Amino acid sequence: MGAMSLAKLAALAYGTVLTMGLMVVLVRSPHPITPGYEATEGCSPDDLAHYCRGVRARVSSYNVFANHHPVFAIDGRGSHEPLEKWASSAGDAEPWIELLFPGPVNFSAVRLLHAGRFESAEYSMRSYRLTCSAGEELVGELAVEGNEASTPLHALSCRAVDRLRIQYDTEPGTSRDVTRLYEIEVVP
Repeated sequence: MGAMSLAKLAALAYGTVLTMGLMVVLVRSPHPITPGYEATEGCSPDDLAHYCRGVRARVSSYNVFANHHPVFAIDGRGSHEPLEKWASSAGDAEPWIELLFPGPVNFSAVRLLHAGRFESAEYSMRSYRLTCSAGEELVGELAVEGNEASTPLHALSCRAVDRLRIQYDTEPGTSRDVTRLYEIEVVP
């Protein structure tokens, strides 16, 4: 084996070790968060949750290996592509997603596009709680039990809030042991 082949093999091994190390860091991050984007003109006035408004999404976990990143929940596409959704990690018994608004917002409703919209209805979550806050002060909340809709629209009036959190109840041993969410829309 020549010196060039050994150098290529060493570089490949080094790259593999770095990649694996990065994966461990990503998986062990306490609460992954999407990058912050500058608010841009031309955003839809009908969805306050779109990342083009500077909104960020923070989650309890996400399935790193399947690339089910939380940014898909705020990209405004509502894509039917199976990879373009937020999915919690399999070991996350209490998954949640939290939208962090860049400034105070007012809204009247929240629409969720659960996985049952594009996949099996068995993937739509049935039990969850929506809360909106201004700093540490709870402003509004809604508990949902027995949801069967794949795209529910929930009336939730929140004024001058800087975050919206959705806490899901998983059903271990079923198809609902992982949260799968394609999109969150926040209606003014």
